[in-house]
This record gives sequence, structure tokens and C-alpha cells, in this order.
Amino acid sequence: MEAPEGTHAATELLARNVPRIQGKQAGEAVITSDDLQGDALEAIAALENSYLFIQGPPGAGKTYTSSHIIVDLIKRGKKIGVTSNSHKAIHNLLEKVEAVVAEKGVNFHGIKKASGGNEETVFDGQFIRSEIKTDNMSLGADLFAGTAWTFASPHFDGQLDYLFIDEAGQVVTANVVAMATSIKNIILVGDQMQLGQPIQGTHPGEAGLSVLEFLLGDHSTIPAERGIFLGQTRRMRPSICQFISDAFYDGRLTAHESTAERSLNLQGVDLPNEGIVMIPAEHEGCSQKSVEEGEIIKTKYDALLGQEFTDRDGSTRRITEDDILVVTPYNVQVNYLRSILPENAKVGTVDKFQGQEAPIVLISMVTSSAEDLPRNIEFLYSKNRLNVAVSRAQCLAVVVANPKLLEIPCGTVEQMKLVNTFCWLDEYVQASV
Repeated sequence: MEAPEGTHAATELLARNVPRIQGKQAGEAVITSDDLQGDALEAIAALENSYLFIQGPPGAGKTYTSSHIIVDLIKRGKKIGVTSNSHKAIHNLLEKVEAVVAEKGVNFHGIKKASGGNEETVFDGQFIRSEIKTDNMSLGADLFAGTAWTFASPHFDGQLDYLFIDEAGQVVTANVVAMATSIKNIILVGDQMQLGQPIQGTHPGEAGLSVLEFLLGDHSTIPAERGIFLGQTRRMRPSICQFISDAFYDGRLTAHESTAERSLNLQGVDLPNEGIVMIPAEHEGCSQKSVEEGEIIKTKYDALLGQEFTDRDGSTRRITEDDILVVTPYNVQVNYLRSILPENAKVGTVDKFQGQEAPIVLISMVTSSAEDLPRNIEFLYSKNRLNVAVSRAQCLAVVVANPKLLEIPCGTVEQMKLVNTFCWLDEYVQASV
């Protein structure tokens, strides 16, 4: 499909047009064979002043896929931009790019925009160095990295063939449009079913939506003709993946066979070796802190330490604090759990653990009932937060919650959908027993 003269990637995106890919008709699936990596590269290489979305569910390898495609495009002589909402996300992708470059023996030079006096923005690798001033970033480099401000600069106008936007679910549409003057093609990488923008922007109307919310609306997965869905997770065992797939990804996510090679061998613990478990916690008047749930979490945590875990490489070791994530919605409960668990315990809100994984995840829901909700239903029952919390687990996810949370009265259809997903989790667990 040829791009008309004057076609611009931002225009295509704002019109929500299907991606323009040379050699493909409008409405044709982007991926047409079992060679997802190869099809993805060829589709991206054939983009005609357009955009493409790569949706990567938990553990599906979006960073792996992005880094390999970036290096292959560099080998083809293309100039690449890499951006995200945070320097941490940018650095994570750059580290993977450097690893692929070293593995494939590619000779290239990259520049990362850093801020003076802020070491957290600096990236100095084997092939990529940092530069403080945008105007000093030599356009002779092969790869450029920075936040939205970097690529909104006139310095890059029309200079880049591709801009990879990682964690695109956290980038507002207005910022994507501002960056679009610098590039020919936009590659969005992320997952709208995980956590979105940490801070809502002040842009008017749809410009304030994340670019994935803008493009996909209520779609849980990217349609085949509009982008690439990475449909296989290498993180979750099938007993966890099945619920995550059905509840959040239209049943399109499957577990790679290697996930079954990870296993727990629990002895003397009233927990299964895999899957999702819900433990009822009876309490009243708890809003953001629950001692009762804390005691349950501590009992299970202490019993799990020292148990056996076998990794995918066949090695078996004792479970330590690094193998258990403890997740809860509220900072008050985070602080309480930290006070009763071992010093090195990994405890935090869902936001802290996005992108991380562990053999075991313990989740404390905290709130007793509808009357005790400290915030709205949309926060505690967020599908995105539930997805991220449960999908951190490789082998076992344990949800501690008051049964009254299954009986929350709803005032809107949207609230009913949210609470229904939590009820679905309970039904899934009961059916698995």
C-alpha cells in the first residue's frame, strides 16, 4: 500500500488509519506466518510514513523483540530514535540493544540525551554514550535516545527513519505528535492492559489520553491488521497464564512450553506448587491497613522461605527474599508489611513491580468492604492493576482478600465490569481446586 505524497506518520496515527505497509493491502494481517520476528521486521522495514503497535503482554518479550528489530534496522542503514516516559525504561531497552549488537558483531554508534547534574539520566555503554545538550548530538550517529523533549527539538526535524516509543501506554498522544516531526515512522511498544500514565496530563480532550488508549479504545488486544500481538509468555506457568489470557487478552495469550520447567516443591505449606490461590481474610473497618491480612501474609512468607524452587535451566535452590514479591494497593499497608517481614523482603505497590517477576507473588487487597473503600471502585478493582499484580508470578500467585470484596455494590456498568473480573478470578480459583 503506497503512501500518498505528503503523508505523515502523525497524521496517520491521529486518523486511526491502519498502518501503511508497502506490499500489503489495507485490512491485511501484519503477521501472516509462524515467523513472528521475521514478519515483524519486514513489516516495520516496509512502513510508508506510518506507525505500528507491538503489544507485549507480561513476559511476552517486547523488549527482546524491539531490541532485535532495532539492531536489524541499523544494519540496514536506518537511523533510529528510542524514547519513553522515563529514563529507566529507555536505559532498559538500550541495555538490550547493546547486548544484541555485541552478540551480532554490529558496528554502530548511539547517543543518549542526559540532563546535567542528574546521574540517573546518564547512559554510558560500549556503543552508546551520553550527551548533555541536544544540539551537540551528532546526526551522524545511528541511534538517538531521550525523552519526549529530546525529539520535539528542531535539531531532529526529519532526521530519523524510526522512533521506538517504549511503554507507550504511559505516553500521552500530544507528546507523540510533538515528537513526530523528527521521524518518518513511529513504532509503539507497550501494553494498554498494564499500568498506564503515572500522572495524567493537562492536555485537552483526546490529546491527554495515552497514545494506546487513543488508538485502541476498549480493545484489550491489537487487531491483527493494526499491529503485532506477542502471544506467548515465557514467564507464567499455564495455570496462571490461562486466567490472565482469558480475563485480559481475549484468550490470545499462551504459555511457552519452557514455563512448565519452572517449579516449586513446597513441603509443609498449605499452598499448591503452582497456580492462583485466594485466601479469605475476615476483618472489619479496614481501609488502607489490615493487620489480619498482614498476619496471613507473614505466616505464608515465613513458611515459603527455604522451600525448593527449580528454574528453567534445571537448577534447584532454596527460596530467598528475592523469590517472593509482596504486592498491595496502599502505601500504608506497604509500610506495615515491611515492619513485620524480613528486612530484605520485596514489598511494594503494583506500580513498583511493573516489569519485574518472581516465582511467588503474595497479594494483600486490604480493604474490608464497600463502606471502607479509601478511594473509588476504579482504583482497587482496576483490571490493569490486577493483571500486573497476578502476572508477576512465574509459578504461584496468592491473593489474600476479604470475601466481602466480591459483594461490592456497583453504580455503573463500568464498575460492574471491574468487580466482575475480580469475581471471575475467584471462580477461576474455585474451579482449579
